[in-house]
Formats: sequence, structure tokens, C-alpha cells
Amino acid sequence: MLGDRVRGLRLERGLTQAQLAQFAGVSRQLVGAVEAERHLPRVDAAVRLATALSTTVEELLAADTRYVAGVLEEPAEGSLVRIARVGDRLACVAAAGSGEGWASADGQIRDGGVRLFDVERPAVLVAGCDPIIGLAARLLEVTRGPRVVPVATSSAAAVTALMGGRTHAVMVHGPEGRLPAAPANVRRWHIATWQVGLAAPADLPDGWVDDALAGRLPVAQRESGAGSQAAFERARRHRQVSASRVSGPRVSGHAEAAWRAATDGMVAVTIEPAARANGLAFHALEVHRSQLWVAQEHLDNAVLHAFLQELTGERVERRLSAIGGYDLSETGSELAA
Repeated sequence: MLGDRVRGLRLERGLTQAQLAQFAGVSRQLVGAVEAERHLPRVDAAVRLATALSTTVEELLAADTRYVAGVLEEPAEGSLVRIARVGDRLACVAAAGSGEGWASADGQIRDGGVRLFDVERPAVLVAGCDPIIGLAARLLEVTRGPRVVPVATSSAAAVTALMGGRTHAVMVHGPEGRLPAAPANVRRWHIATWQVGLAAPADLPDGWVDDALAGRLPVAQRESGAGSQAAFERARRHRQVSASRVSGPRVSGHAEAAWRAATDGMVAVTIEPAARANGLAFHALEVHRSQLWVAQEHLDNAVLHAFLQELTGERVERRLSAIGGYDLSETGSELAA
């Protein structure tokens, strides 16, 4: 175990816990908690401990599956996180900044690691920007016990996390012929087809689409690498207004974008179903196809299989059909490599 290795190396080098903490730039409490197996060190803390003990992080963490890595970025000290084991690491993502997010948190980042609130539960991480991920995850958790941790992010960031071994699966989207190139070590399933565009409150004055594209109105936008943001930028280039800057907040997913449009009375880059769910007017820019990519090393994960069944099953279909905007005619069909 990691705690035994840290204690053994520390004693071999004649160091007290306080001395090791000083050399590693961590707290003595962290060293004590790691040695007592009460604390899961984050990668950066493990690197500092390994250096102070004159070893490598690979040797220190050998055969240990409890060190912590952020899915998209390393979480800040004190932040609440949700976790799932991905291969040889415990991956974590910040819990949403709402009452629901706080309630779903598994632990808190403290002293370079994560302190779990309860016993670790089986889970898989699925990254992507489509709200359908969260819908299927909630349905699965309520009825079957195992859970899926949704990670709201762009297609590009999701693929980076997948290839870095920090998530089990991702959802990506783009226009026909412009989806990201699939790596060789993934399996792919078609999920849905929908429109990307601009959403706004129905009472905005006529001409809001032109004003948003020209930068005369603030627009809630996605980060670089998001398929919907790329569609927005292509539409601006088509109208030859790309030189002008568009102000507005950056959001992490389609659901948040539509929520900002509805609550702040602004225009947002999002998808038609999210606009419909929030009672917004919608102007289509492109038709996108979404796919679920699963890393081959996780294909035998039972929770991931349950998620795919839920994602493409009747319960999700009934709810999406009620919202509208999703073409589900090919849902669940596996795509050739």
C-alpha cells in the first residue's frame, strides 16, 4: 500500500513526518494521513513526496490505484468533487455549483488529495456537452444503484481527457464530415442528430440573430474546441463579421448556455433541445451528429454497458421526444472503425 511505502522510505532516510513534509512542501497532516491510508494524494503532491524521498512517482505509486488526477484540470484546494476510478487512477471533477451539485459530491480536496465523505462507489466518467448524458446518468443512478459522473465540457477537451486515460467515455458532435477524427482504440455509437444555433428569450427585438453574429449583443459562448462554438464562428465568417469581438460569458455546456439565456435575457450558443426545454426562441446554424466513444480498455465495464443501454433506451427516448429537437432514428447503432 502507498502508506506503507511512504512510511518505509521515510524511516529508511531517517526522516520524521514533519521533516518529510517540509522537504516535500506539504503539510505534516498530509504525510500522516497518507501513511495511515486516510488520504488519497493528488498527483502533484505524490510527485513532491517522491522527490523528497529520492524516488520516482512511478515507483512510489507502483501497483497503487488510489492517486488522484483531475479529468479536465486539477481541482482547487477546498473544492467539492465527484470521483470515479479510471484505470490506475482516481479521477475527479468539480461538483456543480448548486445545491444538487453539493449533494452529489463524493469528497473535498484537502492538503493535496481528496477526503472522501463516504465509501467509494463504482462509477464511470462520461465527458461531453450534450445534456442527454446527465439525463441518462440520473435515470441510471435512481433505479440501478451504479452511477455515471457527467463532465460538462467541449468535444475537444473530452477527447483529450479520453486519450489521457482520465475518463471512460466521451460524447462528441459535429456536422457530417467534420466530427473529430476517432483514435484507433475506441468504439463508437451514433446517439442523435440535432441542430446547433443561437437561442434567446422570445421577447428580444427582431434582428437579434444579426446583432449577435455581428457582436452588437453579448452572447453566452462555449470554449474553443466546442463544436457549437465552431459553428458560431463559421456563421460569423460567412457573414464576414469575424473581425469584431463578441462579448459575453463562457459556459461549460449546452444546458448552462440555455439557462443563461433564459435567466439573464441574453443570446446563447446552444442546441435546439436545450432551447426548447427553456422556452427560448432558436435560430439554427448547423445540423450536428453526436457519437459516444468508449475506450476499448473499458468495454467490459458493467456500469458503462448499463449507461449505454440507458442512453439508447426507451426511458431516455420518451423524455427527449417530449422536449423535441432530437432525431433519434439511428440511436444506438455502432459505427464502423
